[in-house]
Amino acid sequence: MSELIRQVTDRDARKRELTADRVPDWLGSYSLADGRLRAGVLSAAAAGESDMRALEAQLNALLALGAGGLTDLECLGRLHEVDFTGWPAELVDYMHDLLDIT
Repeated sequence: MSELIRQVTDRDARKRELTADRVPDWLGSYSLADGRLRAGVLSAAAAGESDMRALEAQLNALLALGAGGLTDLECLGRLHEVDFTGWPAELVDYMHDLLDIT
């Protein structure tokens, strides 16, 4: 888990993107606690993300975790604080989908 935290907070946006892209690949191996912890980390990262490609990957990973039943309102809480005005339409759609999962 500490590696995930280091990678989603890396200065390199491409590394943040690739890290988030790998989360759904391991979906079947996460326990409920592991999934929610990952969702919390990704939610916090997405809330402060400035790179749109990394943000899309983070939101996609969160959607996959949610579809797998591994998220709840608490672990996605940081997303409720985000002002996504001005975001590309597809990322706004991701946010709407994520906030409806909870």
